[in-house]
Amino acid sequence: MRFITFIISMLFLGAYSAEAQHLDRGYSSSESSFVDRGVWTVCGTGKYSQHINDDLNVSLVKSVSSSGYDISVNPKFLYHFRDDMGVGLSVAYDRSMLDMLSAQLSTPALTLGAEDCYQINHKFSAHGVYRAYIPLSGIKRVAMFSDVLLGGSFKQGKSFNASGVYADGTYSVSYTLEVSVDPGIVAFLTDRFALEMNLGIFGLSYSWTNQVHNQVDNGYRDSASAGFMFNLLSLGVGMSYYFL
Repeated sequence: MRFITFIISMLFLGAYSAEAQHLDRGYSSSESSFVDRGVWTVCGTGKYSQHINDDLNVSLVKSVSSSGYDISVNPKFLYHFRDDMGVGLSVAYDRSMLDMLSAQLSTPALTLGAEDCYQINHKFSAHGVYRAYIPLSGIKRVAMFSDVLLGGSFKQGKSFNASGVYADGTYSVSYTLEVSVDPGIVAFLTDRFALEMNLGIFGLSYSWTNQVHNQVDNGYRDSASAGFMFNLLSLGVGMSYYFL
């Protein structure tokens, strides 16, 4: 909660610190709209993380030796066909890898272990976007917005366990169709650069997965979900640029 409070405080601080400055982003001076018709927006988020564990012990988990990484890139392009209304395209690429050399879960009654396990996945996503703004001040610095996204994703992954006499591996392909609503807040830090924060609260999705195990056995799974949710892990913070 402290992190969220800090982000929101920075949004408002960045917006109102420039209140006394002259504001001219090249749009109309009318205070009835936050973003005028004809404006283009380029925005997005990115993330990279990496970890290396060497014989790490954490509570009940012992002797963890592993390495891995996570990469996520999500650019978005919008054209505002009316004041405070825009449409566009959001694309994303996600990739993750985990190489588990050894790990052990130990309790007084049970001991479980894993070694020589490997997993890698990547996913491509594309969504059509409709965005609407609600200005929060007359200085055109801060506004709430809501993104409605409609699209899908394609994911490939493989995993194997080489700890036995023979390697045991699985290859999978997944497809997802989804609709989501992501409200957020945007604050201009300069005349054209803005900081955005959004949080997904509603989603409707259907996905299906095809698997091939050891190049012999085939498996299939499908699932559907719908509902309102408040997941702090879906919090996204990114930069955006507005131009004519």
